[in-house]
Amino acid sequence: MSFDLNGRLYSHINTAEVLIGHYDGDLPFHHYLRNFFREHSKYGSRDRKQISKLCYAYFRTGAAWLDKPVKEKILGSYFLCHEDQDGMIDLLKPAWKDHLQHGLDDKLELLRNHGLPLSPDKIFPLYEHLSDQLDYRDGFVFSHLIQPRLFLRIRPGKHEQVANALRSSGVPHNIFDDTVELANATDISHVLAIDKDVLVQDLSSQRTGSYIRGVLDLINHKPGVWDCCAASGGKSILAHDIRKDIDLTVSDVRPSIIQNLKHRFERAGIRDYKSFVSDLSVSPPASGSFDLVIADVPCSGSGTWGRTPEELCHFSSDSLQRYRLIQEKIIRNIRRAIRPGGHLLYFTCSVYREENEGMASFITSNTDLVLNNMEIQSGWESGADNMFMAWFSAPV
Repeated sequence: MSFDLNGRLYSHINTAEVLIGHYDGDLPFHHYLRNFFREHSKYGSRDRKQISKLCYAYFRTGAAWLDKPVKEKILGSYFLCHEDQDGMIDLLKPAWKDHLQHGLDDKLELLRNHGLPLSPDKIFPLYEHLSDQLDYRDGFVFSHLIQPRLFLRIRPGKHEQVANALRSSGVPHNIFDDTVELANATDISHVLAIDKDVLVQDLSSQRTGSYIRGVLDLINHKPGVWDCCAASGGKSILAHDIRKDIDLTVSDVRPSIIQNLKHRFERAGIRDYKSFVSDLSVSPPASGSFDLVIADVPCSGSGTWGRTPEELCHFSSDSLQRYRLIQEKIIRNIRRAIRPGGHLLYFTCSVYREENEGMASFITSNTDLVLNNMEIQSGWESGADNMFMAWFSAPV
């Protein structure tokens, strides 16, 4: 391909090629970009935005077209992922210009005719390991060409206040049930009180509330609830919003996580809880017995790669097996903390069989827990993440 191009567009593509070539996947790509632009202050905000778009488009097509020049892959990916408001395709690939507003099937056919065929197994790593419960696999895979949406969960009693604030702000949005849908990266911090009025929480993560509510409705005393891999605490706050009388305990592997969680709970108005730091893949908790253990375990995150598409190019089978071993260790170590007649809610943001149905089978084969239900929440059709959910009960 000939690049008879001077000026800004040429510079953007060359910079994107350099960034992609040096990126090794160790850092999240947005951190890598931030470090690069901090060291190279010559790039203005418009330059940074366009270079980022080119890089992320490249990642969204995964391992496809790696036999082609990097610039060719960048342009093919950019054609699929964007409407070319800056004129790059118009200038560099004029034969593609009239197809920019066409649907995905038409774009894929055009690229196929130009020597750039694209198949789902080339986009998504370990395609053959995708969960059996995942609906329409190819649709799921091709959804990674589009940036997901931003979702907020409205806190109890805040619906009218949130709706009025958003309406007055003029921020484009959609409200359904207790969910706000926005374009990704929309800044609403000047409009709504984050954690107090709304939580930034993906739609599929919000839907774990049906499982949490289902368990809490079965308990006729003050429920002891342990969120054992609490991370940012979204499911703990969700459980508290469903039933305010829970006796809540949270834990995670690093003190910094618990400290950040403390600040978030303060903003959310949650003050009555216990917390501790523990690596549950190494040892069981020191003490505790709970009616409900929420285990949103460390995982590949493969159900969220629409937000971090660099993983499509850098994830490996070794990483998948490493996560699976961690999950097995965590389950063995937390089982003793579930009371007789108590419950385990096992969640991942993974779409891989080993971390989902495979772990459900491991749990029933290696503990006395009984599987009540499991499903994948396929959020991709709504511009959301994808989650696996499974509910287990302990014998009385």
